[in-house]
Amino acid sequence: MFKQIKLQALFIASILLIVSCSKDDPEEIHEHEVNKVVLNFTNTADSSTFEVEWELEHDDEEHADTDGDEHAHESHIELAPNAEYSVEAKFYDVGEHDEDSDNHDDDHDHDGDHEEEGEDITPEIIEEADVHHVFFEMVGLSNVTIVSAIGDTKDTNGFGLNLKTTWTTGAEESGEVKVYLIHEPGTKDGDTRAEFGGEDDVIADFEVHVELED
Repeated sequence: MFKQIKLQALFIASILLIVSCSKDDPEEIHEHEVNKVVLNFTNTADSSTFEVEWELEHDDEEHADTDGDEHAHESHIELAPNAEYSVEAKFYDVGEHDEDSDNHDDDHDHDGDHEEEGEDITPEIIEEADVHHVFFEMVGLSNVTIVSAIGDTKDTNGFGLNLKTTWTTGAEESGEVKVYLIHEPGTKDGDTRAEFGGEDDVIADFEVHVELED
């Protein structure tokens, strides 16, 4: 009788443990489609701010200016030389676009608050800090450095996720910054994308110009 009671108690304890674990396990970010990346810049010298965004299958021609500049869209970053910027990265799932909506462009142009469009999944990235990493790959840029900033989210091993970074510029130049949201990287200490391993939740391309304003 005692043995039977002991087995029943073990069985009930096992069920409770399974239920508890299933409730505590966070939803994994790769279940979302990450299709928009927003970078918020603050110039540390004068506290001026600006925001740029990249969106999957973004139509450059649709956002070109009247002079036909194919780069006149929000993934074009203009930085001053010999300057420092605090940069915060946020990631979104904008879902399906409603092609019949007449209000989307108006909201997009006048509000200036792109973060209200789509589901902000950055908090889930923070919750799953151990299995995510943001990597900035510079192409054609030799005078720009990007490092994890004070206040950046850190994983349990003390690695910054690069959700908050400091960008420092030098002489004038032009190039590209690729932003990778990496899922389950094999390491978080590397200089190239290949060194991190894992899978890409998203790759966002930003054209960068470091130049004096006209």
